[in-house]
Amino acid sequence: MTTTLCESEVFTSARLVARDCKLPPDDRYGEYYPTDPKNLSLESNFGPMLPEKVGYLQPTSKDTPIEVMRERLLRDGYLFVKQLLPRDQVLQCRNDYFSYMAPSGLLKEGSNPVDGIFSDKDSRKFLPPGNLRRLFGLKDDYESEKYLELMIKAHEERFYLQLCESTELRDFIRKLTEWKDITMLQRTMLRAFVPDSELTPVHFDQMYLRGGPPTSITAWVPIGDISLEGSGLMYLEKSVDIGRQTEEEFTRNAANLTDEERVSAFNKNMNDGGFLSRDTVAYGENAKRKWLITEYEAGDVIFHDPFLVHASCKNKDPERKIRLATDLRFVNANEPYDKRWMKVWRPLDGL
Repeated sequence: MTTTLCESEVFTSARLVARDCKLPPDDRYGEYYPTDPKNLSLESNFGPMLPEKVGYLQPTSKDTPIEVMRERLLRDGYLFVKQLLPRDQVLQCRNDYFSYMAPSGLLKEGSNPVDGIFSDKDSRKFLPPGNLRRLFGLKDDYESEKYLELMIKAHEERFYLQLCESTELRDFIRKLTEWKDITMLQRTMLRAFVPDSELTPVHFDQMYLRGGPPTSITAWVPIGDISLEGSGLMYLEKSVDIGRQTEEEFTRNAANLTDEERVSAFNKNMNDGGFLSRDTVAYGENAKRKWLITEYEAGDVIFHDPFLVHASCKNKDPERKIRLATDLRFVNANEPYDKRWMKVWRPLDGL
């Protein structure tokens, strides 16, 4: 299988120098433990998360030497960089998004859009396109249909594109990867998770990017603060090996498929929806790994390897805040990549 970005010489050589680098005083990597997980309300599709199977993602200061950052991404499969983006810019995007979505009834009446407080209307109104909406979404409901219309169109609105075009993000990725020319895949995902509704099932990104080698890097950007219970992205501890082994098994089983079927995350060998599982608790138990969570702040970005397994819990934010985030994927413009992703996301686009 093709060498991943994190297995390239740029990253593997970082091990040789990272140990000699001086860390900035605000780098809390290895020290972050905000509370005993038993104190949290963490819920999967199939009941509560097991506190003893929950750990914490470790933050990295944006001023940490780049060699140390590469070594951490190589070792952990993720790099959680604090305050990489201007906080005001991210919060402006959040404010503009929820103002834009207001006609759908998403927000609590009279609340400040930037707070993103849920209206507590029937959460089925606000399901994204896909099987869940098809099975459980409300029919002939004005607000539900308006939500669908606006959440699709939001992917091409200027307030969102400005965030995607962040110079701080691109400059950092160039520095991290040493790619001379980078390309952001145009198919981005902008999602708002309301309290007590959907969650992100278990998956790894390369499942959906099989039309190219596993050399992309994902930047997951929280658009606003996300509490520990607010459905922020969580990662299965050191699970790059699991993702790689799983994909190798999928590849072997796809030997009798056409090229088009082989690269599809929805071929006959895959689960419904292309996910590994909808039961995060059972998946973590079977893998004998912890799920790692954190609280996110506007301006944070977490980068991850295309084979790192991740998911989320249900949004149980105590203030009923809507979790808003986007995932942006970057590739080396001078190397092969999955060209299917060079188009704006649309429902049921096969990816």
